[in-house]
Amino acid sequence: MTPSSQRATTTTSTARIWNRSFTSAFTAYFLINLGLNFGEVMVPPFAKALGATPVVIGTVAGAFAGGAMVFKLVSAPAIDAFRRKYVLLVAIVAIATAFAGFAFSTDVPTLTTFRILQGAGQAFTATTCITLAADALPREKLAAGIGVFAVASGAARMLGEPVALKIHEMTSFRFTFLVAVVMMVSSAVASLSITTTPVPKKQFRPSLSGFIAVEAIPPALLQLMFMLAWSCVNSFVVVFGQERGLGSNVGLFATVYGLGIFASAPLGGRLVDRFGFIMMLPMLGFFVASLFLISIADDLCTLLVAAAVGAFGYGAAGPVARTMAMSVVPPRRRGAASSTLYLGSDLGQLAGPVIGGLLAASLGYAVMFRAVSAFVGGALVVLLLTRRFVTRARAAAAVADDLT
Repeated sequence: MTPSSQRATTTTSTARIWNRSFTSAFTAYFLINLGLNFGEVMVPPFAKALGATPVVIGTVAGAFAGGAMVFKLVSAPAIDAFRRKYVLLVAIVAIATAFAGFAFSTDVPTLTTFRILQGAGQAFTATTCITLAADALPREKLAAGIGVFAVASGAARMLGEPVALKIHEMTSFRFTFLVAVVMMVSSAVASLSITTTPVPKKQFRPSLSGFIAVEAIPPALLQLMFMLAWSCVNSFVVVFGQERGLGSNVGLFATVYGLGIFASAPLGGRLVDRFGFIMMLPMLGFFVASLFLISIADDLCTLLVAAAVGAFGYGAAGPVARTMAMSVVPPRRRGAASSTLYLGSDLGQLAGPVIGGLLAASLGYAVMFRAVSAFVGGALVVLLLTRRFVTRARAAAAVADDLT
């Protein structure tokens, strides 16, 4: 049997999204993100309670991205060289340790140190999970499948942030972070059941070529622009809402955003599978509209409308960028492509909150949310300038996949 006929047989037998491996990866990804959202929503107010200024809050919020960027140097070679689910398990242990550290931190430097450790773990979690999901999907359903996969993070945020705020309101920061540890342990248990078809392995050898996939630079640039803007929402919307007198109800922003992703991410994936990546254009429009609505939100209703609009903005566009990264390389190089994509994300999450904190300190949170919409304009420029390059790279990857 030829490689092409073998692949045809494999595709026929696995031409559905909800196969066993995808379902296991989805469950693990949901639990990982549930724990991360428990931690994420509490770090900015915890830093503020420890005496941090807006600029320091932004620095602490983005500190994990520094650790992630450093460990990205080995994450891609590790993902492509070792059993991917075991790489994921080690990363989960690192994040669980960081959350336990948060629970017992008594000053901002200690909190920042454990935040960097969290970033070291996150250098592997998202990249490994998205690679495992892509491995489990037929190529013709890649965008739709990655869109469905994004629902896991949306659902986790929908539940994680408001529940974390309520738990904190009834207990303490320490107890809330310890609940996040439990979530990470649960994700480790779920990841043990992930199985995927073996792909050709590379020797573990950290190098620039193993860390960066040139073909995935366009989606990485898109993700950079997205996160420069959306990381400011993640870092400051809770503090902003609490200053507007919304209390723990500001957690409903995440609930509505997560509900919106249930519709927006799969729909965006199907549209991209059918019409191509140009379908990202309306998503960028929703992205800008969401940032503007947040900036003028004086009540809970307006903030929740902004969350719903944001689900059809970044909530839809983010999975499309991830699909683009997975589609421009053959399966054996998906670790490098995923690493390239999340390098852009990490840079955005590292710089975005700091930029947002500086803007908020001098101009206020409202102006800051409007100002960072300029980064979405940058994403539009990247999309239009790289469209032909991405089309050629996807075609070449499809051919290479058929010959494997």
